[in-house]
Amino acid sequence: KWLLAIIFLIMALFPIWWMFNIVFSEPGIPIAINPRLYPTSFSAGIENIKAVLSEANVLAAYKHSLEYSFLTVLGSLLLTSMAAFEFALFEFPGKKILFGIVLLALMIPTAVTIVPTYLLVAKLGWVNEMQGLVVPGLASAFGLFMLTQFFKDIPREIMDAAEIDGDTHFGVYWHVVMPLSRNALATMAILTFMTTWGNYVWPMVIAKNNDIITVSQMINWYNDPNSFMTVNLMMTAFLLAAILPIIVYIIFQRQIIQGISISGLKG
Repeated sequence: KWLLAIIFLIMALFPIWWMFNIVFSEPGIPIAINPRLYPTSFSAGIENIKAVLSEANVLAAYKHSLEYSFLTVLGSLLLTSMAAFEFALFEFPGKKILFGIVLLALMIPTAVTIVPTYLLVAKLGWVNEMQGLVVPGLASAFGLFMLTQFFKDIPREIMDAAEIDGDTHFGVYWHVVMPLSRNALATMAILTFMTTWGNYVWPMVIAKNNDIITVSQMINWYNDPNSFMTVNLMMTAFLLAAILPIIVYIIFQRQIIQGISISGLKG
C-alpha cells in the first residue's frame, strides 16, 4: 500500500520537479544531453524569471487571470450556495425534475455547450469583455450537487430557531447555513479557482484580443513552435503559471479533503 502511494507521489511530483530543474539550470546546456535531477544555477533561474516577467503581456495576463478567477469564485459561491439552500432544505414544485437536469448537466461534455454559449454571449455584446469570461462559469453543476448534499445534513431545528427569533428567509441562509458550511464552501472555492485559473478553451474563444488575455493564453504563446522561445524560458513561463495553484492547494489541501469527504459522507 505504501509502495503504491510512493509511486503515485513520484508520478505526480516529478513533472513539477523536472520543470523546476530546467528553469534553475545553466543556459546553453541541454538537459537531453546532460540529464540531471537537481538544479545547477539559481542565479540563472532568477534571470529566466526576470526575462519572462519583462514581457509586457505576462503581468497583464496574471492580472486578468486573477480578476477572472476571483470574480468567478465569488459569483459561483453566491449563486450556487443560494440554489443549493433551496434544493436541500425546502420543497417546491418540480424540485426533483430540476435537480435531475442539474445532474444531467454533469454528464454533458463542455465542448458541446461552447458554441451555443458563445452565440449567447456574442448576442449580449460581451465578446472581449470580462463579463463574457466570468458569467458563463458562474453556474456550477458540480458545486450545486456538492453543496446540496452538505446542506441536507444541517439540523432543521437550528433554522427553525432562527426564524422564531425573527430572522428572514435570506437571514437564515446568510447567518445560519453559510457559517456552518465553511469547509464545503472553501472546497468549492478552491476547486473553482484552480479550474478557472487553468481554463484554456473558453478564454481562447471569447477573448480575441490582448485586452483580457489570461495566463493559459500566454502559455500557449510560449508553446507555439513559431515563437522561437528557448526551452528554459518556456519552462519558466509554465512554472510561473503553475506556482499559484500549487501554493493555493498546499495551503488549503486540508479544507479540500475535509469538504469533499464530509459532503460524500453526508450524501
